[in-house]
Amino acid sequence: MTKRITIFGAAFVLIQFLGGSALAEKIDECNTDTCINYFEQYRKAAKRGHSLAMLTLGQFYHHGYGTPKNEKMALKFFKKAARAGYTSAQFKAGYIYMTSKDLQDLDKAQDYLEKAAKYEYDGADFLLGMMYLDEKYGVQDLAKADNHFANAYQRKHEQLPNVVKFINAKYESPDKAFPELYSLLNQKPLVTNENGELAWYDDGVEVITITSPPLQTTFNRQLVTFRKAIKSTGTRFKGKTCVERLTCLQRAEIADATDFRHLFLDGFSGNAYAQ
Repeated sequence: MTKRITIFGAAFVLIQFLGGSALAEKIDECNTDTCINYFEQYRKAAKRGHSLAMLTLGQFYHHGYGTPKNEKMALKFFKKAARAGYTSAQFKAGYIYMTSKDLQDLDKAQDYLEKAAKYEYDGADFLLGMMYLDEKYGVQDLAKADNHFANAYQRKHEQLPNVVKFINAKYESPDKAFPELYSLLNQKPLVTNENGELAWYDDGVEVITITSPPLQTTFNRQLVTFRKAIKSTGTRFKGKTCVERLTCLQRAEIADATDFRHLFLDGFSGNAYAQ
């Protein structure tokens, strides 16, 4: 798992563990015998009731790792893992419900993404902001978009400079249409990079990122835990106590591979909705 450490002078402060770091190895399409073998092992573990296996299996189906891509099956297992308390599964279920051509359900997308955003899952506020900004989703609400983009700005989401660029071009008075976001922009403005594009400012904080182990190492470590018997907890969720389910929402050990560039609005850049 990736550790992020911030340095203030000579002091080292541990900030958080990141399951979605850009430097962590991500699940991608793969049809080798090794990938197929991992898929089968996780499928069996998920069938035995292991919620972490369900989450990873959802990622396998979503990205085509060891199996053909299948959004419907990916959503099925993300929803199972979400019920077991995985914030990353809530995010992925919301992403599919928001963007899928065949499975789109914006009410369910909002529900799942709001839950993930509540626990500050990276990208959830950005997706909600895009949903409320882009007319194509049919739920446009600039006040809600403003609130979610402001939250995403505070966490320096990678695509926020492009959002600001779009808003500046589209709205005559962007600061009035998006007061929360532009209040933050006034406090800590974006900068213009060498290519003339808006980019994140340097906040002067040195960050040391320790990358996570290779995927196969993570898979093997998880599979060892799946050999243990699942204890009954008196709930309908196997392997988790009520306290764990209600108060300890979890993140994936494996980096999320969501490509937010596919969510650009018309006018941002390139082919707006290429998949």
